[in-house]
Amino acid sequence: MARIEWVKTRLNNWALWRCQMAGNGLGFSAQASFLNDAPGSEREAKIPIDEIEASVTHEGIESLKDSRPHVYQVLYCMYPFGLGVSGTCQRLECERANVYALLDVADRLLAAWFAERGERQQAARDTIKKSFTT
Repeated sequence: MARIEWVKTRLNNWALWRCQMAGNGLGFSAQASFLNDAPGSEREAKIPIDEIEASVTHEGIESLKDSRPHVYQVLYCMYPFGLGVSGTCQRLECERANVYALLDVADRLLAAWFAERGERQQAARDTIKKSFTT
């Protein structure tokens, strides 16, 4: 099945955030962005990391740790560890089809988790608005 692109984008952002976290001890940049390049050096485009989105994505992924450990392991192998499909197959001792199937399951589970989170937040906002109008 086809991957859910917006979930895949969030996972890529999360992977960059996790790598920064591993390197710096936190999920945030170690220095100001204007200090990244030396004067006169060629500038390459850098992908900005949305730390808030990444931390929310991290919550969603961590929610899978106990209920869906295989999905959790595949996400870590594929994204922050950067093993790719072949490396993930070797690490988890499974077939390529299993990795693709687990990525599909991960996309659907995370999409549902984000939707439920959004509904909970909307309900909380509605409750607060209601308390101010009465």
